[in-house]
Amino acid sequence: MSISPHPIQAPSSCSRPPGAGQRLRVRQERILLAVTEHEKRTFLSEVDIPATCLKAGAAVHETNPEKITREYWEELLRDIRPTVLVSAWNTPPLPVAWLTEPDSSLRYVCHLAGTVRNLVPRAFLERGGLVTNWGGLIGEAVAEQALLLALATLRKLPRWRPWITATDKQPGLSACMALGTRSLRRRSVGIHGFGHVARALVDLLKPFQADVAAFSPGVPPELMRARNVVPARSPGQLAARSEVFFECEALTPDTAGSIDADVLDALPDNAVFVNVGRGAVVDEGALLAAARAGRIQVAADVLRQDPIPADSPFLELEDAIISPHIAGPTSEQFADCGRLALANLQKYLLGEIPESSLSLNVYDRAT
Repeated sequence: MSISPHPIQAPSSCSRPPGAGQRLRVRQERILLAVTEHEKRTFLSEVDIPATCLKAGAAVHETNPEKITREYWEELLRDIRPTVLVSAWNTPPLPVAWLTEPDSSLRYVCHLAGTVRNLVPRAFLERGGLVTNWGGLIGEAVAEQALLLALATLRKLPRWRPWITATDKQPGLSACMALGTRSLRRRSVGIHGFGHVARALVDLLKPFQADVAAFSPGVPPELMRARNVVPARSPGQLAARSEVFFECEALTPDTAGSIDADVLDALPDNAVFVNVGRGAVVDEGALLAAARAGRIQVAADVLRQDPIPADSPFLELEDAIISPHIAGPTSEQFADCGRLALANLQKYLLGEIPESSLSLNVYDRAT
């Protein structure tokens, strides 16, 4: 059977006592944990969500998304009528028809991972539904990867190997000259996007004394200026002044393909283009052409296809650095995501507002 009910419910106690201004909910919450065994090991190795929620007086059910069909998923939702869904990467999309019914029971989606756009329809938030995810927890890790890719590209890492063991050269200086290594210090840097990752990247760039500009539709310029970032008026204007260009923007209908040939042509010669956002924001044909021509260098943690196929032309570029979508979370951060989810569930059960709640604006801009 794909459903694992936990029939024993504590009637009144909570996982921690309510403090000032807190109160326990009168209704009994019905929590559905719909994650795979792999996702449990990844996110929940250090927390016990069923036991904590049972102690708080909630009814808890579990199902493995790998063992149910989409049709059975909707039947399951109608049968259990969960008020809370704990979800992850493999949780099936929530049926719009079920969510928009007048007596739909679901009030809160506690997502263990990042993007929820393929799981939760916008209509759920429009009717007042609550959604949380890992929020800004991994933004700093992704920013670290972006910085790593930029530094490695500027220092010509793909060309190091022949020089490591070469004996017919002066050590150090001749290799640097031959490779054409460059520094990030005092470079003109452009960031497309201004969410968690972009803002963390701005902080990491401070020691390099970079001249940083950014463009992100809908972000007030004063928010950028408050971080000593110059607001650009368009992607093209941003590219024209960027020796190093970081792609961090969310994928939306408006941003899809927005980094096109015109924007890439505006980049200065020998610019470094780093993508840690979403592959579909970029016209990859135009990006590949610019890289093949030797006009720019490319580093990417994401491409349009994920996983990247073995015959991807980007893997054949001599100077390209491609990482396998590992920017974040890092291996030790998945447990942090589980702890955040548990803390959010505890807050919800106490009638408090969980952390990392998604507004409609954040939902629309999320990657």
